[in-house]
Amino acid sequence: MLANTDESRNACHALGRRLAQLRKAAGHTQHELARLVQYGRSSVANTETGHQHPDRAFWARCDSVLQAGGILVSEYDRITELDRRRRRSSALQELKTAPEPAAPMDAGHPFPGVDSGAVLWEGADSIDARRLALRSSTDDNVRLTYLENELRKAIADNERLTPGILVGRLRPLRAYVDQLMAGRQHPPQRARLYAAAAHLSGLLGALALDLGAFGVAHAYAAEAFDLAEAAEQPDVQAWARATQSLVAFYAGNYHDALAYAQDGLRRGSASGHRIRLTINGLARALAHLGDRYGVDRAVDDAFTMLSNYPADSPVSASLTLGPYCPARTAANAATAYLALGRTAGVTDHLTVAITAFDAAGMAGPRALSRLDLATAHLHAGRPDPDQAATLAMEALTLTSEQRFESVHQRARQFLAAAHPFARHPRLRQVADLLADRPRAGVIRAALPSLS
Repeated sequence: MLANTDESRNACHALGRRLAQLRKAAGHTQHELARLVQYGRSSVANTETGHQHPDRAFWARCDSVLQAGGILVSEYDRITELDRRRRRSSALQELKTAPEPAAPMDAGHPFPGVDSGAVLWEGADSIDARRLALRSSTDDNVRLTYLENELRKAIADNERLTPGILVGRLRPLRAYVDQLMAGRQHPPQRARLYAAAAHLSGLLGALALDLGAFGVAHAYAAEAFDLAEAAEQPDVQAWARATQSLVAFYAGNYHDALAYAQDGLRRGSASGHRIRLTINGLARALAHLGDRYGVDRAVDDAFTMLSNYPADSPVSASLTLGPYCPARTAANAATAYLALGRTAGVTDHLTVAITAFDAAGMAGPRALSRLDLATAHLHAGRPDPDQAATLAMEALTLTSEQRFESVHQRARQFLAAAHPFARHPRLRQVADLLADRPRAGVIRAALPSLS
């Protein structure tokens, strides 16, 4: 962090403007550059306006991506050296003007071998002030525990409550996180705060996705990863990458979805998020990229990892902070295989998933699994458009109040598969029902701002 002086601020603003000029000359948007240098878009935007001062690694990546010949790093080094000299000069000046030490306490009884004029210890007031600052960590723990518990509740309620209701609950939490970040905590507490902030941004990103706000969803998910990286917690980094992969998948960026999932697996080599990254990230992205062998391997790996956890585990949340459950794993395997046009074993997977999701009362998964099963009925050796239409109508009815973007996309995919049966009256009813209901994006205004 560079010193807060007029000279440093002006130099940083000039460096930020130079970055913006080079980015535009290279034909990149802030979003594109952020992805290339593996930082959040907000980091690039704030740096260009001089409101954020990233480390040397950021400038080195920008130099490389923009082929700037090292001028950005050189200027960063010049500003850093300028700042170092200023701090050194200030420290020397303070040393020259420091007052003479006060008379020692109990000067009449010095320790043997110690000059009677030397200061033996600090004043009691100084010690008490430091002790009180240390004890304030107890209050920080209480605040952090409250924040973590509220986030767990919100993650558990996702897919049970409407996205709008959850966003309303998270608005004050977002302000609370900003308030805590403006304070001072001990390093372990600071790491907990950054981890909680990462989970909050990731959850907001998933809710933005539910509401069809793809740009906001991507920004929140990228912010979640930046916070997780700042916390230096591989498990949280893996969780954030899984969320980025989810957003990229529904945005149709399958290569990005795959890349985020692979990086999450590298970072969380011993993480419980490996099942989610493998089945929700790798398998589904690989299916849309046409990699049949890759899908088979990912599905096999996910079920192998699942065997390490209790077979009767409850249904996990979509953004679970722990491992994926059997129902989630089966549902995602079915989605991947259907994307490849394969129906073998899909019905068995979806029967397991639907039974579990119905018992848990999760509207989104209940609808998505029914739409997948409806598609499987259309692709069967003996297609059953009546049963397919029934399942699709159930799915749309289940989410009539929530209208997830994922359900809308899956319903459109179902209708595309139903094209050979376009004259079937019940399938036409499904098409009419989908056309009559607005997409989730019409309520994007419910999201909090990124400021």
